[in-house]
Amino acid sequence: MKRKVIALFVTTMLLMTLFSGCGKKDSGEKLYLYNWTEYIPQNVYDAFEEETGIKVIESTFSSNEEMLAKLTAGGSDQYDLVMASCYVVEAMVEQDLIQPIHKENLENLGNISATALNQDFDPDNEYSIPFMSTITVIAVNKEKCKELGVEIKTFDDLLNPALENNIVAVDDVREIVGIALKAQGQDSNSRDQAVIEAALPWLLKLQPNIKAYDSDSPKTLLAANDVAVGIVYNTDAGMAIKENPDIDVVFTEEPCQISMDNFVMTANAQNVENAEKFIDFIHRPEIYKMILDEFPSVCLNDAALEVLDEEYLNNPGSNVEASEIERADMIGEVGDAVVWYDEVFTKMKTN
Repeated sequence: MKRKVIALFVTTMLLMTLFSGCGKKDSGEKLYLYNWTEYIPQNVYDAFEEETGIKVIESTFSSNEEMLAKLTAGGSDQYDLVMASCYVVEAMVEQDLIQPIHKENLENLGNISATALNQDFDPDNEYSIPFMSTITVIAVNKEKCKELGVEIKTFDDLLNPALENNIVAVDDVREIVGIALKAQGQDSNSRDQAVIEAALPWLLKLQPNIKAYDSDSPKTLLAANDVAVGIVYNTDAGMAIKENPDIDVVFTEEPCQISMDNFVMTANAQNVENAEKFIDFIHRPEIYKMILDEFPSVCLNDAALEVLDEEYLNNPGSNVEASEIERADMIGEVGDAVVWYDEVFTKMKTN
């Protein structure tokens, strides 16, 4: 009996060993990523771990300002890769928060759209590798707007009292204050204190119409028919359109604002090689498509465009018209003037 028990134990252990090799690889290696909420789906992390054995541990933020505050407070030791918008990359370089990326290790660099490379904020892409772009659009619930008698043609139309408590807006200082500046014919990247502070009266008129500030998932209120209008990233507009046929995108007389998000590597990254492997993995066309299938941002990968489905290509929220992207204003670095942007936005929200 004892021999039978031992034999059974040995057989069980052999089977456990055999089947343990049938799941994901487990190299014990990690990659720590600090990312926007709802930007890379879990199935991409799973595929990367399956292939490389490297587990991606993601933390999320809701604004560039939140991300920068975390890193400057010592958080750069906690992450290897960070998703940074174009207008904060220069500041991250100046503050020694990030390090150069070894582009020679990126086999799929050539898949990235040429128009996305060598931007002013990082002319040789020494510190940043483009991921995707987001363009801030006005999404409308056609039926609710019709009921309210509202038509959006200019940014001033967002001030219509009929929209009281009926707008969801991204909780993003540069996006919202930028819209106010453009509504008044000013540069959305202005560094002039008087010009920036003069945007406050316009913002205070907008405030009663805003039901929620939400950068994490503004598409939720839109898709659920809880608001008539959204000042949202095109990614969220695209997702809302997929869920609710009443949602559409309108383009105002004023141009939209566009931002490019980029992978940057922290100065104190502990897993440099893993970070480079992940960036290269992301820019495979079939992997990039997996991301756009779930989070439909502006595609910056030419190879992926060849494999995208009609669902993405025909969605006005995700596949924004090229003419609108061309006339959009890139959000730029404003240096110390960011303090005045923050002050105006805070006064608006606390009014």
